Amino acid sequence: MADMMTDNLIETIAAGLTHASRTPLYEQLARAIADAIRRGDLAPGTMLPAEPDLAAQLGVSRQTVNQALVGLARRGLVIRRRGVGTLVAEPYVEQPLGGLYSFLRTLLAQGRVPSMRVLGYRLTVDDEASPRLEGRPDGLVWELGRLRLVDAVPFVVETIYLPESCGVRLPVDRLAVEALYDLIEDVCGTTITHAEETLRPVTLEQPDAALLGLPVGDPAFLIERVGYAGERPVELRRSLIRGDRYRLRVRLEGESLTPADDGPYGL
Repeated sequence: MADMMTDNLIETIAAGLTHASRTPLYEQLARAIADAIRRGDLAPGTMLPAEPDLAAQLGVSRQTVNQALVGLARRGLVIRRRGVGTLVAEPYVEQPLGGLYSFLRTLLAQGRVPSMRVLGYRLTVDDEASPRLEGRPDGLVWELGRLRLVDAVPFVVETIYLPESCGVRLPVDRLAVEALYDLIEDVCGTTITHAEETLRPVTLEQPDAALLGLPVGDPAFLIERVGYAGERPVELRRSLIRGDRYRLRVRLEGESLTPADDGPYGL
């Protein structure tokens, strides 16, 4: 059972709310709860009281509480589950972009605990992977399915395709503990030099929702990567990442903006 907000914290928040301020009460309340989350007074997984109870304890209307919690949910600070309640969200996993990145190394750099479970592997034919990696539509490719966890929580469902000649040589016992690119270089002598990725929002379907422990229809990111060794494609990866705890960060630099050539509005 998740911890509830302490009486002392509720009293502190209530004492900081004032009708005399020009800031609406719901914004004051949202800010106070957000500050408590950042200070660590409200740990991830903490269950907030039900809206009517929290309103009564704070001496405000239920509408004020609802508006505050809706705003916090939009910012990703709390998670609202019908029939369950409102919980303080786990911190985001933030992936910096701008170069070839490793999800494993990103987690370690952020002090998270990564782990992995191999779901299965086989030789198969795939409509996209076979022609890309083997040069013909009926070419056999090695398929790996794995579930990646962050702090013991399911986070990513991955399907990876490699050329048959490399995939069949990979020791399965090392797949769950080593970075894949390091393993490919060590076992297959292949160095992945660059990759191309696309990202699009999707909603979860079975069985991926079950693997991630989330309801069907929840948002997710689908990232599709093609990894290259020089000019030769040597990897096709589809990563389905839960959308409630993952975000991307990119630094944009360049000259001043100029109108685009491909549209009348420069969009």
